[in-house]
Amino acid sequence: MLVEFYGQNFGCFRDEFRLSMLATDIDPNSDRGIVKVRVDGDAEPLRLLRAVAIYGPNASGKSTVLRAAAALRHLIGESATLESDAMLAPYEPFAVGADGKPVRLGITAVIDNTVYDYEVQFLRSHFTSERLELWHADGEATVLLDRIGQKVSGQWGDDPQFALISKDFRPNALLLSLADRLAPALAKNIAVGLRRLLEKHSNNITVFDFIIGNDAATRAYDDRGFADWLASRLKSADVGVTDMKTEEFEIPERSPSDDDQHAAVGTDRINKRKSYRISLTHGTPECGFEIPFQHESLGTKRLVKLAPLFYDLAHAKQPMATFVDEIHESLHPKLLEGLIRNFNCDTPMEQVRGQLVFATHETALLDGEAWTAVLRRDQIYLTEKDASGAARLYSIAEFKERNNLNIRRRYLQGRYGALPSLGVFDG
Repeated sequence: MLVEFYGQNFGCFRDEFRLSMLATDIDPNSDRGIVKVRVDGDAEPLRLLRAVAIYGPNASGKSTVLRAAAALRHLIGESATLESDAMLAPYEPFAVGADGKPVRLGITAVIDNTVYDYEVQFLRSHFTSERLELWHADGEATVLLDRIGQKVSGQWGDDPQFALISKDFRPNALLLSLADRLAPALAKNIAVGLRRLLEKHSNNITVFDFIIGNDAATRAYDDRGFADWLASRLKSADVGVTDMKTEEFEIPERSPSDDDQHAAVGTDRINKRKSYRISLTHGTPECGFEIPFQHESLGTKRLVKLAPLFYDLAHAKQPMATFVDEIHESLHPKLLEGLIRNFNCDTPMEQVRGQLVFATHETALLDGEAWTAVLRRDQIYLTEKDASGAARLYSIAEFKERNNLNIRRRYLQGRYGALPSLGVFDG
């Protein structure tokens, strides 16, 4: 599970930012919004947050936090396969005065009941440092990998296979990624586990989604449990759906002929691949009618696209964490509140398999007294920029307040900052 994500000199963040999933002691007697994670050697489990919401004005850094997580995931997964002269695309330093300085990104996570901290620093063409630590229950850490430039130290250096990898490697490749491919017995599943905790959900609706219903259609066709779950959620969402079905169909693909003689005169061979689509039934059980998915409302399409994510939060085979931007798009505030409350407050702790980090402007999630609202105070983060354009990320839990206050009202009153300072709209 994700414990913390942090960085520095990325996008609009000149200074260090930290997004912590460690629950604070603001409500020690309640498990609302909490998942307990066992760590080897520690008698007490870690109390981690199931979800974190990021609020703030437009262009204040919310999406940048999510983009930073995607950047680290990309580097862990792809750097091992880059060409030797390839640039590191996620290099996105602070715009003013920080160009030429490395970007720093890091993650603390529990993988297979062990706490790891992994941090990288990089320029456009190469990594300047890389460090992997294993944390013990007594608070001490074992350095598994410590790389400064091309010099490598750490416990992994005692492994003959890793010693060979680290003897001569590309400056634009991460040693963790290389070890994952070339020394899997040593690297275990650390790289895979970290990437699983840095998933980014695409919230864009494409033409492909309009036609066949995206990943949800394939999942519903292959997994009866997910199909039943989705059908139930659509009925509960009050979008007029009474039934759902998925069907398999073939998409033609044109490819060059294997016959060189035919290919020379421009003859192609038509291949076909299987795909899947969803159709929803509206009306009443006695008098229903099917609507092709492309004709559904944008809100219904958005709900279907989010369905695999919310299903996996309670059903995934391996722990996962997903980052979602503008999660409220095209969803009614009460529907979004219901989805988040079901996962964050109503799902039994033993069923929680994932964590959710999302950016939103929907303040209905903050409504109500703090001790009964959908989100705990430590689950609410804010972003704002100073006069120089540098963003900062902070939690409402930093404000020492009573748990019977209405967070939404106080936020919109400006008690926590992170509100737009509007001028006069003339003309």
